[in-house]
Amino acid sequence: MSLLVSSLVFLYGTVFGSFYNVVIYRIPKGMSVAKGRSMCPSCEHTLHAIDLVPIFSWFSLNGKCRYCCKKISPRYAIIEFITGCLFLLAYIMEGIGVRFVLYATFWSMLLIVTMMDLDEMVISEHVLLIFTAICVVCLLILRQPIEDHLLGFGVGFGAYLLIYVLAKIFYKKEGFGFGDVELMGSMGLVLGFRGSIQALLLSFYIALFGIIIMRVIGKSLGRMTEIPFGPYMCISGFLVSLFEQPIYDLFEKIILGH
Repeated sequence: MSLLVSSLVFLYGTVFGSFYNVVIYRIPKGMSVAKGRSMCPSCEHTLHAIDLVPIFSWFSLNGKCRYCCKKISPRYAIIEFITGCLFLLAYIMEGIGVRFVLYATFWSMLLIVTMMDLDEMVISEHVLLIFTAICVVCLLILRQPIEDHLLGFGVGFGAYLLIYVLAKIFYKKEGFGFGDVELMGSMGLVLGFRGSIQALLLSFYIALFGIIIMRVIGKSLGRMTEIPFGPYMCISGFLVSLFEQPIYDLFEKIILGH
């Protein structure tokens, strides 16, 4: 595997990561991602090309805006770096081709949804629709059994819809966001029937682990405390896309005892 190509794929991914930063910031605020140039979140000064080089610009400016000198969160560079790593991982696994596009697109969706949910507790339908549509096109090109993926959608969407309804009845209000239902449907459509079930179950285990960690570090959590569930679902979807068979074997041992 060529080091040059691997490096180019990583850099290519960081460029997408830079765009994802725009998507994560603008969509929850109702802003267009197609119109308007990038600007400093503090002084709103329009940023130029030299300010927008993924990862490099943040480090070269010591994490500060060139114009107002206020600190810029390192998360922008981190998201660019993570996206580059995701693209590189997809390349290592599948080379350059349709499967590369499938994995890179699916993982990009999970990353964007995670950050949006952590920031604003919002899951964008537009993000889910666009990225899932690209994944479906890839699945069709690869001649994957579409019935299995439709069944995965039905299981994921149906199971979380039931949880959504029950939570609403129990809490007398929306205790489980409908965006989570749509997210699980999208994940199920990409992962297929077996992957959908695994991601569904695994998300609750990961959420439980996350809650335990929060309690250990002293964060107060009450019965009505709102916790973004999307990140736990996205982590489970990412893990299942990578380790479907080992996770299946693990669940089989836990549930069936062998």
